[in-house]
Amino acid sequence: DLYRRSGRFAATVEPKLVKLEQNRVDLVFEIAEGKKTGVSSINFVGNEHFDSSELRDVIATRESAWWRFFSSSDYYDPDRMTYDKELLRKFYLSQGYVDFRVLSAVAELTPDRGNFFLTYTLEEGPRYKFGKIALNSEIKGLDIDKLKQHLTIHQGDWYDANQIEKTITALTTVLGDKQYAFVNVVPVPDRHPDARTVDITLTIKQGERVYVGRVNIT
Repeated sequence: DLYRRSGRFAATVEPKLVKLEQNRVDLVFEIAEGKKTGVSSINFVGNEHFDSSELRDVIATRESAWWRFFSSSDYYDPDRMTYDKELLRKFYLSQGYVDFRVLSAVAELTPDRGNFFLTYTLEEGPRYKFGKIALNSEIKGLDIDKLKQHLTIHQGDWYDANQIEKTITALTTVLGDKQYAFVNVVPVPDRHPDARTVDITLTIKQGERVYVGRVNIT
């Protein structure tokens, strides 16, 4: 398991017993490490709006090549493959594909145990646009109209999860400058599959206060 985690799927471990006097034995593990198992090819199935070369640039795993001798990104790692699925999901969400799913991610080892073929089966779904954008506040005294100037998402634009995060960061920063240090901006999406739009309601809530308990000067 340890060798596989480091990309050496061809490694073998053979335990041997060496009998000694007085009913004792030495236990010896003979290990053949083998070469690191590379990624021969990365394939995508079900991608209609982005070609495979674009998606290969999105994920962290790379196909094996001779010039990548200083990198470990072209060796198979199941944890990295899980991370790649999340990178694909974030990429599609930033492009408006709200219903995107990775149906399967399969790693096939070649008979000589020297390389892997990675195959991702995708379901892209339709592309969505932003619908109505609403901003509410549970904190009294906030000027909602002025805060709307800092929104980076607008009705009619293609849905982009990254822009929602940027809007939340911008609102949090502005409220912090106005001495509202303990706030949470919570986005609530409302998807309309028939119209292919997503309404977003941003609610400003009072967060839990954190107090300074002690100050040390050294």
